[in-house]
Amino acid sequence: MRPLWQIPRDCLFWLLVSVFVSIGLHLEHLPPWVALSGIVAALWQIQLYRERWHQPGRLLKWSLAGACGAGLLLHYGRMTGLEPMVALLFTGYILKLLEIHHRRDALVLLYLSYLIIILQSLFSSTIVASVLVLVALLPVTAALVAMHGATDNSRPTTALRTGLAMILQAIPLMLVMFIVMPRIGSLWAVPQPNSATTGVSDSMSPGDMTQLGRNGAIAFRVEFDGPIPEQNKLYWRGLVFSSFDGRRWQQQAPQSYRDGRFLQWSNQALEAWDKDIIRRGQPLSYRVTLEATNSHWLFALSTPLSPSSSVALSRDFRLVNNEPVVSKLLYPVRSWLDNQLQAESLPGWRHQIELALPAGYNPKTRAIAKQWRAETPDTAAFINRLLGLYNQEFIYTLRPPALGRHTVDEFLWGTKKGFCEFYASSFVFFMRAAGIPARVVVGYQGGERHPSENYLIVRQYDAHAWAEVWIEGRGWLRVDPTAAVAPERIELSFADLFAEQDEFLSESPFSLEHLRHINWLNNLRLKLDSLDYAWAKWVLGYDNIQNDLLLDLLGAIKPQRIALLLLFAGGIALLPVFIMLYLSREKNTRDELDRLFLQYCARLDNIGLPREPGEGPRDFAQRIGQQAPSLTAQVDALTQLYESARYSEVQGDDLKRFKAALKAFKPSRKAFLHGA
Repeated sequence: MRPLWQIPRDCLFWLLVSVFVSIGLHLEHLPPWVALSGIVAALWQIQLYRERWHQPGRLLKWSLAGACGAGLLLHYGRMTGLEPMVALLFTGYILKLLEIHHRRDALVLLYLSYLIIILQSLFSSTIVASVLVLVALLPVTAALVAMHGATDNSRPTTALRTGLAMILQAIPLMLVMFIVMPRIGSLWAVPQPNSATTGVSDSMSPGDMTQLGRNGAIAFRVEFDGPIPEQNKLYWRGLVFSSFDGRRWQQQAPQSYRDGRFLQWSNQALEAWDKDIIRRGQPLSYRVTLEATNSHWLFALSTPLSPSSSVALSRDFRLVNNEPVVSKLLYPVRSWLDNQLQAESLPGWRHQIELALPAGYNPKTRAIAKQWRAETPDTAAFINRLLGLYNQEFIYTLRPPALGRHTVDEFLWGTKKGFCEFYASSFVFFMRAAGIPARVVVGYQGGERHPSENYLIVRQYDAHAWAEVWIEGRGWLRVDPTAAVAPERIELSFADLFAEQDEFLSESPFSLEHLRHINWLNNLRLKLDSLDYAWAKWVLGYDNIQNDLLLDLLGAIKPQRIALLLLFAGGIALLPVFIMLYLSREKNTRDELDRLFLQYCARLDNIGLPREPGEGPRDFAQRIGQQAPSLTAQVDALTQLYESARYSEVQGDDLKRFKAALKAFKPSRKAFLHGA
């Protein structure tokens, strides 16, 4: 096998370009030191090719492998999950650069490049990401072409053109297979950590929501059948927290609900607790396109119902998917904003759940809540009194101070600075301390309206926490203490309120959201988003599109007709290949001089003097002179004219003379026999 320094230069060039492209595609979710290591390894390989440096020894390579493994473990804290495993594969890919001794090593690296490029699709399926993946395949294919056919004198653009032609030839067949072949589910799920994919987790403590002001990633998009509701009505309910341990709010265990099954599926009979929901007026109809969260919970406006068989309504009136959302999910929803939830009564066991507080926490708040309750027995007035406290002295900020053991006491009577989770948590604690059932709800609030399309963009920084209190005769009511402190957060949007602060989008420094005040850039951002949303809808709704298309093409979806369509479509897809082969054959056909020479040979063959396979013109002429001396002069003259026409720089005159001499050359079998 050839060592690396004998591999063509343009092959090495495209191989290294492939490495840099692979690093660029995964730069966002790789530890910075991994990407930097890849660049260093590529530069080392360049120096090896130039014979400036030596191959690293076995001890060094094993040391680097151990250091990379330890670095990944320290960075992620685990080696399970999508990102750690991709990073582990990437480190092996990079280290392979340091041990390319043979051509097969370079081939392994190129095959790994294909795999790593395709792995980008696990992190993003946007139209931009899909185009980037296709473009990234080009240098890898060019390197593969150069590996099998290039020389040191060939140019890199030659392999690039051939690689591009191969990809273009493959695209029609790829499209045919995409249209015709049925889509099946993944053979395995790809787990991802919640913190990496969604702003709403299954618990909440002070400071959790604050971090989301730095993240501008899209959480979901919503397309309405009618007008989009007002901003202050857009509360996207995700999780309900009824359990509090003194610092962290969590969901109540489903088995603690005693009045039927916790989940009600659309294709099953209604649960007994469904009668507790009073829905009034016309529902809002909309479709949510949710980004991957690796969680079961979905987001919707109040009192939602979904016709999807994979979506259920939970006992605490939110939507749940039947499996974790590991990729984009499109689900239809109807919501009744005018509603009542459990207005008639709350069972004793539910009172116990929604009033529970841990012992030994926040004694000052407990005492003041009881005092206020004695002074203000009316529940609505009591709630308004607490909201008035928030309105007078508190500050809504992305930079709240840290809190100690008694989080509610320190916040309400000390710092008085916090984000939405500070207000929701303290409000619910205060209500419970006063004997009023209450709970925390988390999700998203508001969203950005697309000016030319009827859909809403909800981002991670729109994550929000609010409260629900239960009042006899009225049921569960939403109370948002944040609205008492910063009403503009609810009436306008998070971005409008915090756009000028340094913490806003600090985790997304390259986001076009930073430039939304520049009209043309903001319009470009929205145009790109609408294009990406259209792509997502097409991909997610492709099953129905595929079914309709096949019905139009086939009349009925039967295996025989699909097979015929595959054969026909495959032939159409391969038509460019056949055309290129035909054109290539035409280029290789003989020129006029060769055709004339074959006529000359045919005339001699007709009189019993065939040309032997592999016999050159001059050898053929000498043999003719021996077997038919009477033809010697004519044959020698024709041979000289042919060689002159074939090898002279100016072929025109010699070709004419050869053509004229051939026209006069009419050998006969009699001359051959006489000569013999």
